[in-house]
Amino acid sequence: MPSAPSSIASGRRRVLDVVTSLPVWATIVLVWVGGRVVSTSWLALVYPLAGRAMPDNAIWGNDHGFLRFLTAWDGQYYEQISLHGYPTTLPLDSAGHVAQNAWAFLPAFPFAIRFVTVWTGMTFEVAAPLIALAAGLVAAFLLHRLVRDRAGEAAALWAVFFFTCGPLSFLLQVGYAESMFLALTFGALLALEHRRYGLLTALGVAAAFTRPGALAIPLTLGVIALVRLVRLRRSDERVLDGFPLHELARVVAAGAVMVAAGLAWPVIAAHVTGRPDAYLATEMSWWVNFIGRVQFVPLSPWFLTTAKWLGVGGVLIVIGLLVAYPVWLTRRSTRTLGSTTVLFAGAYALYVFAVSLPMASTPRLLMPLAPLFGSPELVAKPWMRWTLVTCALAGQPVLVAVLWLLGPP
Repeated sequence: MPSAPSSIASGRRRVLDVVTSLPVWATIVLVWVGGRVVSTSWLALVYPLAGRAMPDNAIWGNDHGFLRFLTAWDGQYYEQISLHGYPTTLPLDSAGHVAQNAWAFLPAFPFAIRFVTVWTGMTFEVAAPLIALAAGLVAAFLLHRLVRDRAGEAAALWAVFFFTCGPLSFLLQVGYAESMFLALTFGALLALEHRRYGLLTALGVAAAFTRPGALAIPLTLGVIALVRLVRLRRSDERVLDGFPLHELARVVAAGAVMVAAGLAWPVIAAHVTGRPDAYLATEMSWWVNFIGRVQFVPLSPWFLTTAKWLGVGGVLIVIGLLVAYPVWLTRRSTRTLGSTTVLFAGAYALYVFAVSLPMASTPRLLMPLAPLFGSPELVAKPWMRWTLVTCALAGQPVLVAVLWLLGPP
């Protein structure tokens, strides 16, 4: 009789043989479906506690059905936007400060839901998770292509696994805009890789009206273009030979349009509400419970938060992250992912650090960094792979319970 460990190893090999014999697209779908089954199972296990454990502001009204549970928290604002649009008058609290409202959420996702509900008759509770599911599957395919082109097939499939089965993967099937933003972002990075600037512009503009953070895309484009120009000059090559004028013009136009789109929402909010700081004041209303009422200063939120809750030690942790992250990005193994992915990872992390607080939603904000899961440093060594697999599968029920059940992801 074979020993138990050898039987387990043999079974694992058989499973891997079956998976590797499938077409790549089928493997991605299989991993995606498996991840959604796992996430749905954990959400279903936590769901019976929704009526008792979730805060009052998690689900508005008395309907605590499972679909309503999947569209809780921010999903309620997306529903309000989908059904009624944005308020023309900002709500105020008892002290006269702007209160939390729908202007903090961008329109592409709720308007897409409205289109589907109008044409199909679906309710918001059905359409929102379905759109998130579809966009998440598209994001998985685009992530695979983005990593595969630089780091190879194995690294790409591991990146897809960590993305679709990781601790935060349950957010890819709830009423949040994450899936749509990830699909648009990965698509934009692929378009940038292949220098398809028209497609890049369209995806970058759509991303800018889906979730904050899309300004990292034109920043990445600008740095790549600048690096190309510098390298051409250093090699004594005529700039126009290696970087044709028509291509340079398209790069500048694409960057300008995406930057304008990324800065447009505060202007739109100000125009509709008649208040110049409508968007910023709305965003800051979420900060009050964490650090009190403060003035917004770029690059300061992480220092303010860690100093308030952890003192000097917290500030030192932030400084350590600011040193360690760029060092890791510049390692040879990370650079295997290609300059587009690495530069975007730096640009997007800079955005998160510059304008957001480190709080429960921070891991969600970092999901666009998923291509980094394909780094050979993380997937080349078996012990590292299985450590990440264990953390991914064990971490999801913890985050479902802590974030989705107790307070807002």
